[in-house]
Amino acid sequence: MLSLTQKVWQRSLRLVYKHCHEPTVAPFGEEDSVKRMKYLLSTIFVVALIFGNSVRAKAQTEITLLAPGPTRRTLDKILPALESKTGYKVKVTYGTGRTSTQSVAKGEPLDVSLIVAPITGALTSGSVIPSSETLVASYYTAVAVPKGAPKPDISTPAAVKKALLAAKSIGYEDPDFTTAGQGPTEAITKLGIADQIAAKSKLCAGNTKYSANSTCFDPATGGVRSIEKLLEGGDVDIAMLFLSDMLPSKDKISIVGPLPRKICTPTAIVGFISAHASDPAAAKALLQYLVSPDAQAIFKEAGFEPHS
Repeated sequence: MLSLTQKVWQRSLRLVYKHCHEPTVAPFGEEDSVKRMKYLLSTIFVVALIFGNSVRAKAQTEITLLAPGPTRRTLDKILPALESKTGYKVKVTYGTGRTSTQSVAKGEPLDVSLIVAPITGALTSGSVIPSSETLVASYYTAVAVPKGAPKPDISTPAAVKKALLAAKSIGYEDPDFTTAGQGPTEAITKLGIADQIAAKSKLCAGNTKYSANSTCFDPATGGVRSIEKLLEGGDVDIAMLFLSDMLPSKDKISIVGPLPRKICTPTAIVGFISAHASDPAAAKALLQYLVSPDAQAIFKEAGFEPHS
């Protein structure tokens, strides 16, 4: 179905076509013909202006968002409600925690960016508006054991230390390659047991390619033997991963709970508006919606720490 603007545009073109094919020699008709042509050209100009503005307005309703990959399932539930309420269309580009920060530092043209802490690189890049900094949610680092295995006590730092020292094998994401490894590394460092558990620790990163000789290489798929898969197969006794990453597999593993805050600070996800946002008002609306009660409830359900 044609819009009103398109119908007026087509009618104007038909009038011009008709006028151009009418006889131009008629008694006392030349002056009228010129006036008529001027009127038609003016009409076409106005319609073109309206049509152009309409197209630009439509383009401005699209908001581009950069987000860390582990938030995909959660944002898939949050964004449709925003789009329904506002009429905006959100186009999301997903990356890892580290590549997202690098993208922002390079000044890639995205309206809103969700960056995993630390955020120093983003703040100093000149690509974001520092005053727009908004804490959206945080990753909990949680402990899990194979399905059916006894759940260790992790209620205190001392209890966590005892559990890790007693475990035959420990798995967590490699902090050199992924932000999911930050929490476990912080906890191990604060507990002062890095040297004691190094030999029995397995560090793999799902966003990295490994050689066939690596313990992280999966010969069956040619990909990565993720810590989650190692846990499901009983190849590690205890795993420390983002709680939001564990929940989809909760039927295959036993989730013990988040690490105590005294030894493991939740990893923040911080939102910024780009200094070059195509529509700053729309970008602000998106960021504000992400911290609204409705959105925060979905973050909480997905295993994130909410912040409103």
